[in-house]
Amino acid sequence: LLKSKRHAARCVHQGSKMMRTLLAACLVGAVAADLTAQVEKALQPIAKEMAEKYKCSVSIAVLKDDPTNGINAKAAGGVIDGCTPDGCSATSGTPTTTDDKYVWGSVTKVLTGTGILRLVSKGVLKLDDPIPQHIDPFIMQMKKMNPSQNFSSVADLFGPETAQVTIEDLLGMKSGIPDYDTASPTGRQPTDVFRQSAYDHPDKSYVPADMLNLPWCHTGKLLFTPGVCDRMKYGNCYTSTNFVLLGMILAGQAGATDWDTFDQNQILADVLGDFKPPLTYALHGPPVNWTTVKGYDTTHYNNNTKPIDVSKVSGVFAGWTASDLVGPASDIARLAYDVYAPPYKLVAKEYVEMMYDTSSLTGYGLATFNLTRRTGQYGPDGVAMGHLGATYGYQSIVAYNPAMDFSLAIATNIETDGQSQPAETMCHVYNAVRAIVRGIPQPTCTFTPGYFSGGCKCK
Repeated sequence: LLKSKRHAARCVHQGSKMMRTLLAACLVGAVAADLTAQVEKALQPIAKEMAEKYKCSVSIAVLKDDPTNGINAKAAGGVIDGCTPDGCSATSGTPTTTDDKYVWGSVTKVLTGTGILRLVSKGVLKLDDPIPQHIDPFIMQMKKMNPSQNFSSVADLFGPETAQVTIEDLLGMKSGIPDYDTASPTGRQPTDVFRQSAYDHPDKSYVPADMLNLPWCHTGKLLFTPGVCDRMKYGNCYTSTNFVLLGMILAGQAGATDWDTFDQNQILADVLGDFKPPLTYALHGPPVNWTTVKGYDTTHYNNNTKPIDVSKVSGVFAGWTASDLVGPASDIARLAYDVYAPPYKLVAKEYVEMMYDTSSLTGYGLATFNLTRRTGQYGPDGVAMGHLGATYGYQSIVAYNPAMDFSLAIATNIETDGQSQPAETMCHVYNAVRAIVRGIPQPTCTFTPGYFSGGCKCK
């Protein structure tokens, strides 16, 4: 009888312990759900306001992957097909949902740079490796597939000085290699030659060999001696051509037989379970083949005065591993978190730190922009790393803050001269999330336009 009583008491104790564990788990889940609800409540008015201000579609995602204090919030505003040649509307058309897929343009560079740094961390590549040894074999392989290709090496394209260009130079925009993209964010060059060509030939899918062989790219020489960006002449020395070449390195290392047989999701092998379905890369065809979200060019390049629907323009994806990523904002926030946040699932901490720390001179590190001026904050809470995403008809931004451990992704379906709409949205989103995470009043923030340098000020 005594033994039975002891057994019964032990069972009661164990049951009580289990109940306490379950209760604690429920409380943790309730806290995370409450934070997500608070953030979504703050984001939705921002999405609506920004969509109405810029007359576009806006999609926002915020992620903080913490089991006790997590956030997984989404919001959307505007419509995905609201422009005509007569103008744009945020209310007349198909309402935006948080599951809509967007064209992310240069945000793709974060993924491509991550793939390279993963190979560096494994000892397969070195940052100071000269690029010909890794790229020339793949260029030769491309030439075998297409004998009419009129170059066989990077030296053929950009001259003998390319022997001095390193992998780090490509990642950090210090190569001196000309940009295939003829857009001029400074506004000094109102004519955009490649944009016009893409619009004149909407059915043409520009492959990497086409981009490298453009006459302003295939010049037989570098713009400046590699290793140090000539800021006086070239600003931050940004060139998307670098990331086409980095894609060739990745494809070659993966054993791909041609550029479009390389599966970019191989870069995410360790975290593929975070993306269901997997991320999408638009290798061929126009945006309409990949998303229902129409993109509109509202810039003033080439004397344009009316919105241009680019949804059937294949040249939107001309940059391959520089600009072919398509997906919902929630997946892109997850991508940024997996790249930049502990436990550093994709890239070792030392390389993640390099991605940001090397940005002090030009504002661009290794496949990463320094976005600190976009936050409106000082000190650790103001540090932000990530990337701008601009391509024909679409503009976006992705960022991560280490101190508060959250990522955000913002996409829009218009392209403007100053790409202000994602930057201003980030200004307000960032500070709304900070106020909730820190338990402080939300500040009043103002935004100053600027293509690469748009600023956020809060008080």
